[in-house]
Amino acid sequence: MRGIFFRHVLRDISISTTAVALVLLVILVTYQLAFVLGRAADGQIPAEIVLPLVGLSMRGNLTIILPFAVLLGTIMGLGRLYHDSEMAAALACGVSVRTLYLAAAVVTLLTALLGGWIGFIDGPHASRRLAELRTEALRTAVTRGLAPGQFRALASGVTVNFRSVDTDGTLREVFLQRDLPAAAGGHARMQVVLAARAYYSVSADNDYYRIELLDGENYEGAPGSGDWRVTRFAQQTIRVPTPSTSLPGRPRVDALTLHELRISSDPRLYAELHWRVSWVLITLVLGMLAVPLARLRPRQGRHSRVVIAVLLFAVYAGLLSAGRTMLERGDTPRPMGLWWVHTAALALGGGLLLLPRASDWLVRRRVR
Repeated sequence: MRGIFFRHVLRDISISTTAVALVLLVILVTYQLAFVLGRAADGQIPAEIVLPLVGLSMRGNLTIILPFAVLLGTIMGLGRLYHDSEMAAALACGVSVRTLYLAAAVVTLLTALLGGWIGFIDGPHASRRLAELRTEALRTAVTRGLAPGQFRALASGVTVNFRSVDTDGTLREVFLQRDLPAAAGGHARMQVVLAARAYYSVSADNDYYRIELLDGENYEGAPGSGDWRVTRFAQQTIRVPTPSTSLPGRPRVDALTLHELRISSDPRLYAELHWRVSWVLITLVLGMLAVPLARLRPRQGRHSRVVIAVLLFAVYAGLLSAGRTMLERGDTPRPMGLWWVHTAALALGGGLLLLPRASDWLVRRRVR
């Protein structure tokens, strides 16, 4: 009887947790897809990396989804047992409440292990690859913004203009100006190229633009002087280094490995280490708090504890976010880290569980 009931409870919790995780994942992917598609429509990123960016962003944010899925899935799974009186029948048959904790512990532990692997191994790898793709997109964004009739700076000292572009990407009536190394007397020199046609591409390593000019004239000299060299060419290839770019904002810390975080004395890296550990601990804490929190009284709705679960997770996550900011600023002692947040969450969860019992005690006392 106990083994059968254990598998029954384990199945209900697992199905509910998986369903909640999938729903949250769909919401996250939808939001990420809309955001990335907006950037692609503006020409900030190429269309071919839209799906990779969405996938990498999703992998980095899974650690936030998993604790909430465990909390809500456990409450909904056990809530069905209480609502359908299956729990009352099982307790009457001698099944212990420890069966519920054991089933919830299995799901919680597996989810925490998955969250730890994502937070410490797969998540940083996805963040590094995401940063690489975004940097490459920034470096090549200038060529995606080329438009007929506009003067566009490809790099420092390089300007290009063209009259029209064919369907195969051929540029027509091209003007290109490039700064050259200064002459012996320190006078500035430049190169001006007029070509009937041109093709451009980006190297495989994104280090330079390759511009192939056809049927044109090349002018080299110093502005304001008569010393200019004019040549005609059938084909000329110019390599223009791509501009060095970096992502906006402070350097990312979510892409660092566990070893880099442990050996550093930087408060930001120390806070990041505690942040990753905390999302594993929050899964364990919420998974265990969900069992007593899912207990329903007679005639209570099946989903009556969902609102309390959402509020509990919101407060827990808010405290973690505030604690991380305080730890980065040095307002919290390093030994304290984010451990106080988990202690406060356990105290809050305990208060929520003891509140109904306290109210029942007060009612019985008034009756007497």
